[in-house]
This record gives sequence, structure tokens and C-alpha cells, in this order.
Amino acid sequence: MKNKSYITHLLTLLLCVGWATTAYSQIGIGTTTPEGAVDLAGSNYGLLFPRVALTGTTDITTITNPNGGNITAGTVVFNTQNTTTGSNDVQVGIYAYDGTSWVPQFTREDYVIYKQTGGCQRAPIENFPLTYSSGNAISGLDTQIFTPKFSGRYRIEVKTNFGAGKIEDFTTGDESYISLATAEGAFFFKLNGAGGIDIDPDSSSYDYQEGWSYTHSYSSENDRNGTSIESYNVPHHGTLVYYLYLIGGEPYTYSLRHKTVTGQGYFQNNGTSGDGMGHLGHDLPCSVEFQFIGA
Repeated sequence: MKNKSYITHLLTLLLCVGWATTAYSQIGIGTTTPEGAVDLAGSNYGLLFPRVALTGTTDITTITNPNGGNITAGTVVFNTQNTTTGSNDVQVGIYAYDGTSWVPQFTREDYVIYKQTGGCQRAPIENFPLTYSSGNAISGLDTQIFTPKFSGRYRIEVKTNFGAGKIEDFTTGDESYISLATAEGAFFFKLNGAGGIDIDPDSSSYDYQEGWSYTHSYSSENDRNGTSIESYNVPHHGTLVYYLYLIGGEPYTYSLRHKTVTGQGYFQNNGTSGDGMGHLGHDLPCSVEFQFIGA
């Protein structure tokens, strides 16, 4: 009886050890047949990661290692807040710690293009000063607001398009059949907003970093063959590109303006009305693009 009882207890102990080993090597939740180290089963429930409010991608105090020491690489949390410090900002979503910083586990895409509205806009030749404050607003691109989805670096591209108007036939005689003139001026891009962004063409003349962009276009008339051949509205395309750190959720106000000040005496109606005026966005509208490129 003693031997039989001993054997029974021994077999029971071995079965328990074997079950414990299986239980600790594979964990099933909602299933009795786990097919991995941890197997979650369910048709109407989801998995919840720990919900925490990170202060930034370099935050190493909000989350702790229960065994002490540094946060283990591979730690995953759901961050519940957006930060707007302008440095190492985080947005709501799942983050994983890579041993140095918290890395977002979701796609961050933000691209918006704003285009000139109303078709070709006529541009009169005016008097100096050649400044943003005295410039003419580009339709659809003046005092507009862009609000970025994320905090991080954005590529901002400003595309401009200017063509001169019709010129006067100011040459005569057998040796002077061709008239040629240029209209010259500038585009001005202004951007203000959170994080110390201040692109202001009025603050520093002739500086593309402050939003000033020179532009010009030629027009001509050729009477050599008896019938006048005219060439005008030949576009001058220009581009300004900025790489700036913008803060998610904060509004940024931008404006695009233009002014022409050179060539008044050579264009029809002195370039102030009718066909003598220049063209803005005749074949391709002026535009302002914002694209998120990373933290």
C-alpha cells in the first residue's frame, strides 16, 4: 500500500510539473490551444496597450522598468497626448522604445497644396517701393491658414509664375523693326506662427530666406515681315523652398503677394491697365505646398 501510494504521488507530481511547463511556455487567452508564446483569441474584444502620457520621444521617466534599470528596448505603449514644446514632440498613438527614444508605430503623412484661384490674374506695373506691404495679393493665397497635423520638419515650397503684357511698338524706320522690353518685380511670401516662425519680406529686402523672390518676363514685337508678330506672357517660373519645424495643431498664417515696378513706359497703357498689364498664373497657377518630412 505504501509503495502504491508513493508511486501515485510521484506520477501526480510529474504530471503537474509537465502541465506547469506547458502553461508557462505558451499562454492562451480565450483559447485552450495557444499557437504561440501568447495567443489572444476573441471576435469582439481588442488588445489594450498601457495608456500613458509621454512628454516627448526622449521621455524615460513616465515609464519604468519593474525590475529596475533602463526601459527595455521593445517596450510598447499607447501615448494619449500631443505635445507642443517644439522639440521631440509626440502625437496620440502607439509608440515603441528602441533603447534610445520612443518611435511612432503609425504612419505620419501630411501634405497640402494651396493653389491660386480665379485663373490668370492681371498684374499692373506700379511705382516703387518694391515691398511686401505694397504688393498685390495673389487670389486664394493671401492671409491663409495652414494647421499641421504633426510636430516636426515640413518642406514648404512656394511656386510662382509671372508673364509680361503686350508692349508698345516703340521702334520705327527701316533698321528698327523689333521692339523688346522686360517687366520686372518680385513675389513676396510671408509666414508667421508658433515656434518662432517669422518669414517677413519687409524685414530684409532682396533676401529669399525672408520670402523675397525676384521675377521678370520679356515681351517683343517683330514687324520685319510686314505683319506684326508678337510674343508676350512668356512665363518666368520661380520657386522658394523652406525646411521648418512646425508644431502640430498650431495655426500658421501665410500670404503670397506680387509687385511689378519696371518697364512702365514700354508696355501698352503704361502697363497699368488692359493688355499692357502682366499675367500671374496664366498657364500654371501659383501655389504653396506643405509636406511633413519627419520629426
